[in-house]
Amino acid sequence: MERYFFKKISLNLLLMTLISLSLFACSNETPKEGVEVTDAWVRKMPPGVPNTAAFMTIKNHTGSPVTLTGVAMDSAGHVMMHETKVVNDMAKMEHLDKVVIDKEVSFKPGAKHVMIMGLDMSDGADSYNITLHFENKPSLDVSAQVRDANQ
Repeated sequence: MERYFFKKISLNLLLMTLISLSLFACSNETPKEGVEVTDAWVRKMPPGVPNTAAFMTIKNHTGSPVTLTGVAMDSAGHVMMHETKVVNDMAKMEHLDKVVIDKEVSFKPGAKHVMIMGLDMSDGADSYNITLHFENKPSLDVSAQVRDANQ
């Protein structure tokens, strides 16, 4: 009887240990480092409309603030950072010289965005490359998918 009891306890302990180890392995992701860009996209415009905007989320995994100082696109005439603000019931776009990213910043419609002027979308490209320039960090090339604003 005593032998059966210890065998049962041993099996239960082994089972609990295996379950704990598997849960730990599943939840123990490798921490991300540096600057990460997710969900980058460019608003698709009708033929002949050369101005559009790009949107994305920039995540900072460095542990200290990172400053975005500019954006560039080889395929566009001019690219800059803007923020849409409502002042006296009027929407206005303000130019941004820099954006400080503590943990995460979203560039989204009606808020911060990358203004793109002089982009010829008649080539039907599925994506465009955007280069993000940072203060005291290497530049980061991002592929932004072309999509309709309502997607």
